[in-house]
Amino acid sequence: MTIDLSKQKEDSGISSLKTKQLNSKFKISKLLIFSGVYILTTAVVIIFLNQHTTAIDTDNLMVRAYAVSDILKKNPDTKFDESVIVLPTNTDSKAVDNIKNGAKFTRTLTKTDLTITVPNYQEAVLKNYVQITRQRSSDNAVNTIIIIFAASIYLIWIFQLYKSAKKLHQFEIDTIAKIKNIRRSPLTQSYLISENDDKVTTALNHLGETIQHQAESSTPAKKNLYEFIELFEFPIFIYDIKGTIRRSNASFKNEFADTKNLDIFSPYSDVLQFLVNKMLKPGQQERTFYFEHINAYYTVNVRPIQALDHRLMVTMIDVTTYKATTLAHNDFIANVSHDLKTPLAAIAGFADILANDQEKLAPDAAKKFAKHIVKETRRLSKLVADTLEMTRQPKHLKKIKLDLAGQIDDVLTNFELPISEKRLLVTRQYEPKLYFKSNEKHLYAILKNLIENAINYTPDGGKIFIAASKQSDTLLFSISDNGPGLTAIEESRIFERFYRADDTRDSEGTGLGLAIVKKNLAELGGHIDVVSVLGKGTTFTVTF
Repeated sequence: MTIDLSKQKEDSGISSLKTKQLNSKFKISKLLIFSGVYILTTAVVIIFLNQHTTAIDTDNLMVRAYAVSDILKKNPDTKFDESVIVLPTNTDSKAVDNIKNGAKFTRTLTKTDLTITVPNYQEAVLKNYVQITRQRSSDNAVNTIIIIFAASIYLIWIFQLYKSAKKLHQFEIDTIAKIKNIRRSPLTQSYLISENDDKVTTALNHLGETIQHQAESSTPAKKNLYEFIELFEFPIFIYDIKGTIRRSNASFKNEFADTKNLDIFSPYSDVLQFLVNKMLKPGQQERTFYFEHINAYYTVNVRPIQALDHRLMVTMIDVTTYKATTLAHNDFIANVSHDLKTPLAAIAGFADILANDQEKLAPDAAKKFAKHIVKETRRLSKLVADTLEMTRQPKHLKKIKLDLAGQIDDVLTNFELPISEKRLLVTRQYEPKLYFKSNEKHLYAILKNLIENAINYTPDGGKIFIAASKQSDTLLFSISDNGPGLTAIEESRIFERFYRADDTRDSEGTGLGLAIVKKNLAELGGHIDVVSVLGKGTTFTVTF
């Protein structure tokens, strides 16, 4: 019997392609379903709010209609404004016909007006009909806010979903490719490991079996195994049921110590307990631990060695970078969620007051609340824009010839109002036409955030000094203020995402400004230094 191997490979490739296509269609359909449900939910909320506003208008107009009816009972000749019409009993209209057919009242809606018609009885005798018309309450502001908010959340979610899917897909491809290389030549390849990924875990299990098989098939087993572990660049050691470390490779000695006792792990009680439990109940097990004294995460794998009785081999894979990336991602999402709550709560609160208590509000109060809604909406938009800027993937930047002095002047022009309101004295010292090649968008963001930061932290009536100069092929830009200055801890953290040196003094900031500055400078090849004296002020110096 002849087996066509090429035919099998071709069929396998076609099957794999079909599976990928099905998975892709399934993911797209899930995305479309969620998007449809999200849009439908937003529409339902808007409809509900509009109906609620109409119901409130109707109730208020009904109260007024019956009050007019009561007045007419006492004084039929009373005159009212043009919004009130008294209809005789023989009036021929749809509103009157509905009441004659048994309705208690009739409501008529147009795009702008609301009309209520009620019967007027005197001693159980129908005398006439009272018809009142008033302008409907507008829901445009609330509807616009809801749509902007829903669209912003949706775009952030889509962006994060795309970013996570792309990163996960690339990591999976790279990891599996690396594992295949290790399996082909386990003695000359190094490990690449992650957590919580079924495909990666399966591939690494096959890798471990391959390595173990090669180690155990060597003769004599002990000598070849000890030589074998020296080939790897991550910590490996072998210990027995008495807790004695029989052998360790160079990587373990460099990371920890050249020791013969498990007491080396005494500072890490959970790791020591894990290894001792394997002495009592030998078996393969893997766990991830945090080693505080060296500030690192390691995935520790313990495997009994069948060729060597009562001995266990421990491999330690450094997953610090992966853990740090995961923690940073989770912190970033938590911070964005936290900062979104403040403007959204304010918008919802003021909008609720405008929607439900409009009759009781004075015009000045309503205008003030509307201004607060606009202010918080702009703050929300700025947070979304800064978040997208921080999560933007680096790409090739187009650089053109720019005038640093001109760029500084453009930014200052946009901040004339806050500078005037705080009565700040801004002094500029630079030569015009300081030309150099850079990316205009990145440069503007750097200058804008540094100048805005100085304005926010400089007290009323304070001073800001801006300087720019050129030394050989290097451009220098510095900005100094006479604000409160920074402590040593604050100075070391000000470029972190969402960190503010003093929240009470920068309530309208997003906490991303200086982080964006550092990110953009890194992509442009620039550098920033900060010097601060507590109680006297701070100076930022940028070099290009």
